[in-house]
Amino acid sequence: MEVPMKLSHYFTSQPKGLTLMELMATLGVAAILMAIAIPNFMSTLPGLRLNDAARQVATDLQQIRMKAIAQNIPYQMTLSSTTYILKKCNDSSCTTFTNDSGDIVLPTGVTVLTPPTAQFQPRGTAAALTTIQLTNGSSSKWVCVRTVGRVNIQDTTCS
Repeated sequence: MEVPMKLSHYFTSQPKGLTLMELMATLGVAAILMAIAIPNFMSTLPGLRLNDAARQVATDLQQIRMKAIAQNIPYQMTLSSTTYILKKCNDSSCTTFTNDSGDIVLPTGVTVLTPPTAQFQPRGTAAALTTIQLTNGSSSKWVCVRTVGRVNIQDTTCS
């Protein structure tokens, strides 16, 4: 049979918690780790923004392609250096448009070189092969629109 422990065994006189020295040592180690990690993270931000911009443009291109098919009306994306607009054609020749999105702004530091216009026909095909080059100053991504309507992102120029 087990002997019950005394109540004093559960209550010790030693305080629990951290001393000021332990807390200061922990904060010092955390500060050193952050001093090493933050500059590395900041150097990766332009690349992350470039990838985000390429995915954003490709997704919106796929969206207007689906709208062109669903509504049996041509749609197009008109790009400038830092923004783009999604447009719905008001006639079959696409001479007049209705703005379908307002200005969509690219992430900070990302620009479009030689901004093209990508257009999708009601059957989902593109009016022409379109290459959209996005850059952050040090690297580039290409969003390619094939004439069959396929949209993809590449690290090199569209072929």
